[in-house]
Amino acid sequence: MPIEERPGETQVCVIGGGPAGVIAAYLFALRGISVVLLEGKNDFDRDFRGDTLHASSLEVLEQLGVVDEILEQATSKIQKLSLTFADTEIDIADFCAMQTKYAYVAIIPQVLFLNHIVEKAKKLDCFSVLMGAQVRALEEINGKVSGVHYTLNGEEQILPAKLVIGADGRGSSARRLANIKLGKTSPPMDIVWFRLALPDGEKIEDVNGRIGAGTMIVIIGRKDHLQVGFVIMKGGYKALREKGIDSFHQTVSQLAPELSTVITAIKDWSEMAILSVVTGRAEQWYKDGLLLIGDAAHIMSPVGGVGINYAIQDAVAAVNLLTDPIKQNHLDTNDLARVQKRREPAVIVIQSFQSLIQRRVIRAALKLDASLSPPLPLRIISKFPFARKKIAHFLAYGRNHEKVDGL
Repeated sequence: MPIEERPGETQVCVIGGGPAGVIAAYLFALRGISVVLLEGKNDFDRDFRGDTLHASSLEVLEQLGVVDEILEQATSKIQKLSLTFADTEIDIADFCAMQTKYAYVAIIPQVLFLNHIVEKAKKLDCFSVLMGAQVRALEEINGKVSGVHYTLNGEEQILPAKLVIGADGRGSSARRLANIKLGKTSPPMDIVWFRLALPDGEKIEDVNGRIGAGTMIVIIGRKDHLQVGFVIMKGGYKALREKGIDSFHQTVSQLAPELSTVITAIKDWSEMAILSVVTGRAEQWYKDGLLLIGDAAHIMSPVGGVGINYAIQDAVAAVNLLTDPIKQNHLDTNDLARVQKRREPAVIVIQSFQSLIQRRVIRAALKLDASLSPPLPLRIISKFPFARKKIAHFLAYGRNHEKVDGL
């Protein structure tokens, strides 16, 4: 419903139309809580946004009754995760061994996923979305956040709200405006992302990392193309470009010979996108009247492809824990602290796991002039099916498996 036509005050304002913000807004609206979603861009379409939905997220979507419709948009379903060291392939995670009807990782373009949920939410009287709304400031009364200042079509407006949720990603304006500090770490890598056509006769539907002498790439199979990440040392993009595009083609072909016939389609560096990998976690995810969730509260590494899923679980936990206090009009910082207390342990565990992989495998591989041998723990995991199943379950569900209450 258009915001100007909706009776009553806004109870929740959600900043940011990514997975955390869209799911949180939809769930609040389903609970009968009036919510306005503010998205700074005019659409949800971004290149190389995360689009891996693990079983935990698919089960949430099943609870919402939309999973089948969204899975129709899947470009592939990943059954396993593996790493190739020289000529040795090591299987790390067997998603197909999990005991769930969603025993895979679904690759779904994020723009389609977000658009689908928002269109569903628009049918609810207590939901509104404002595209192109740029948040400029937080409204505060006696130190309590009580709404936001935003510009839309060149006009500045104020939206009062009982609760503001910052779900606006790694560069969160909500976090900055609230002066909430983010403890950052810089993993030893950046990633150059690009798309390639499928090589003739090839059908790739899993995720495979190829590790060579000082180099590494990640190949993600899609229905009609490949998404490839070329992993480099932190700050190494300038040196990579200086070697020239032909050298880049040769390196990729050496790591993945099956790509040699398609990599030459990349003619210019402008056809690629550089992701500067940063991780971090806010010490406190809230202040009076404001809660951060998703990457606004904790920036994830791309290792394991779990970022969207932790964002969705944050949203589910927030709605489960805050619905009653909002409806009963007694929301306070203790309620917001409960969300962080619920979600932070799971975030700490997965970030510690990601950091371990980055140090022991990725940094080790990128620093060597010779090919890295598979580390002993990975060789052990590869030999035991139950271990690969455990890793898959850990990536899919994390430490706390969130479910939508009341559905």
